[in-house]
Amino acid sequence: MLSDLDAALKNYLQNETILGQSVQVSLDPPTKDWSARRTGAVLNLFLADIREDVDRRDVNLREITNDEGVVVARQPANRFYLITYLLTAWTATPEDDHRLLGLALVAMLRQDYLPFEYVSGDLSVLVEAGFPLTTRVGLRAMSERTYSELMTAVGAEYRPPLSITVSMPVQTGSPEAAGPPQTKPPVVSVSDTRSDAAEKVQGPDPEDPDAGFRTRTRPANGGNAPVKP
Repeated sequence: MLSDLDAALKNYLQNETILGQSVQVSLDPPTKDWSARRTGAVLNLFLADIREDVDRRDVNLREITNDEGVVVARQPANRFYLITYLLTAWTATPEDDHRLLGLALVAMLRQDYLPFEYVSGDLSVLVEAGFPLTTRVGLRAMSERTYSELMTAVGAEYRPPLSITVSMPVQTGSPEAAGPPQTKPPVVSVSDTRSDAAEKVQGPDPEDPDAGFRTRTRPANGGNAPVKP
């Protein structure tokens, strides 16, 4: 799924940064060797961090229905992960770097999610099911010290980064088959063992759910009380 997200974000930046003109976007770590090999203006999209979006965790099971709307299986809810990229611009001059990075910033702010037409593969199934790839642009992804250490670790020269964080849904667990559909009304019985009084409540008939509940009460003397609608 990460490769699907890489492709979606890369394609979006290639086509939307400068309208009517394709921009070169690279997913390679921005090492010195990479910088020496590059040709022309390039946006570098470096995957820097992955962590769960715990604010969106849902412990409820997700119901899976058939064409008739009957629940046939249940599955744990999707998890969401915050995928953070660091976007840097590489051109011939600092002025052109800033211009290209600014255009990418404007492109990412046009909407708060990656458009559906750029999403493909397994990720497109979740997007079509109602889980868009929401984006957050320009948040503080890490401290300046951490970023500097990261660039040193990959052997890259310093460039001002623009953070792009995408909340990506991930399917979890396996579907478990649901029980057979209910065919008889549910019945709940409550009794008093000391007085022998009892009450039986019958739920709605699955064939006629608008009929409501029915209650039958048995008095302590053993007689039968009428059914209450």
